[in-house]
Amino acid sequence: MSESVPALHPDESVEFRLSAEQHVVLSEAAALLGWTVPEFILCTALDRAERDLHAQAVTAAPTGEETTHAPFTVFLTTNP
Repeated sequence: MSESVPALHPDESVEFRLSAEQHVVLSEAAALLGWTVPEFILCTALDRAERDLHAQAVTAAPTGEETTHAPFTVFLTTNP
């Protein structure tokens, strides 16, 4: 992931189970970008979370006022 910067020391983890078919889809999508499956899942989940939070902030903002919330962005690096 050439455009990425190091993630700060992560101290949380999330675990979930996938079907074989779901794992294949995620693996193929990650490989297209040269990422690992965990990198792909984290980046896409954060992207979706940012969009949902932004959409909620825009609809919750009083008419004519802009929100002051900056989007949360995380970039990953691959381990050498």
